[in-house]
Amino acid sequence: MIDCPNCRNPMAPQATQGYKWVMRPIEVDCCAGCNLLWFDKSESLALTPDAVLALFQVIGRAGAAQRPLSANVACPRCRHALAFTHDLARNTRFTYWRCANGDGHLITFGQFLAEKNLIRPPSPDELAKLRATVKQISCSQCGAPVNLATDSACTHCGAAIALIDPDGIAKALRELDGARVSTAGEQENTKTVLSDTQLNALFDLERMRDHDDDGRQDLLAIGAAAIGAVLGSWLS
Repeated sequence: MIDCPNCRNPMAPQATQGYKWVMRPIEVDCCAGCNLLWFDKSESLALTPDAVLALFQVIGRAGAAQRPLSANVACPRCRHALAFTHDLARNTRFTYWRCANGDGHLITFGQFLAEKNLIRPPSPDELAKLRATVKQISCSQCGAPVNLATDSACTHCGAAIALIDPDGIAKALRELDGARVSTAGEQENTKTVLSDTQLNALFDLERMRDHDDDGRQDLLAIGAAAIGAVLGSWLS
């Protein structure tokens, strides 16, 4: 067990499945309060679709971050400073903190979802409805308030507004078990169910407004929780 580089509390190990070429079990370390994942060496690249969906459910259960991110974080293995890094995966930009000694990397929940192509920008209709209904959200990257009436990205860290992408989840399901979603009609129905689940959760939660004193919501946390619950029932 290792300590979170951000809050110093013990991270919870999550046993996950790796591809057959990985010669040892993969154990991803998670800090729910900081919304952070630690991957030793190249573990993130070795995750199977099943492992990605399992981590997605962990993210969904964690909820929004409870602590802000520190400007300086150290490697939990060698204790040297981690370097903030920009990367690209299948035309999707994401960021993380890497160990210069190759011990691994630290990544936020939101940036992990971006790396795995599981988020997307809201459509113009979705953004208009969010602006009319939700009005203000918390940035999924840094937690700063984002005024939807004037901004389409966080003015503090530059992270764009994003939702969970049903296409990405459906693709992972197909790769996990081709028989689970075998026809084009079933694939489209899966995406529709996941999309509706997320949007209903966003607007229902906003109407209730009974758990956040400041009325701000983390869109990715809400979407991951709603879709993660559906995935749990499907995968069980």
